[in-house]
Amino acid sequence: MRHPKRLSVLFFIGVLAAGSTALGYYYYFVYEPPLAAAEDFMRAMENKDAQALQDLVLVTSDRDPTALRSPMPTEITQLLAGADPFHRGRILDQDRQTGASQNYNYLIYREPDGSIYKLIAAQMGLKYKIVIPERPLYPKIPYLWDYNWTN
Repeated sequence: MRHPKRLSVLFFIGVLAAGSTALGYYYYFVYEPPLAAAEDFMRAMENKDAQALQDLVLVTSDRDPTALRSPMPTEITQLLAGADPFHRGRILDQDRQTGASQNYNYLIYREPDGSIYKLIAAQMGLKYKIVIPERPLYPKIPYLWDYNWTN
């Protein structure tokens, strides 16, 4: 039995609409929140807004961010002083890691000079915050972590 072509076209349009809706939800709830946290962080760094950074940043003492804490005012001051002048980089990609205590997003970050690092965003409740090292690996960019390409 032969089906009319109109039914096939309507089915194809329905599949496209359902796929678009699913991708939209994925982007809005999974992919976009860490990017928004990174954007807010970069805006606060450009404006040297210590209060916004206090709300956006978490600090950890080791490479595997398991023990996160709020930053002290001196750490925010050092963060702003270390990144003077601040040059906004670009997020190239994102890798989601699930840890024992929480989810981490490793944002692959390219500095204006072409160097590649990672910017870590951790989910705290419904919000994402940027994780910085207690003892920065790179004094000129104290908010970034090292990243090794595996491609």
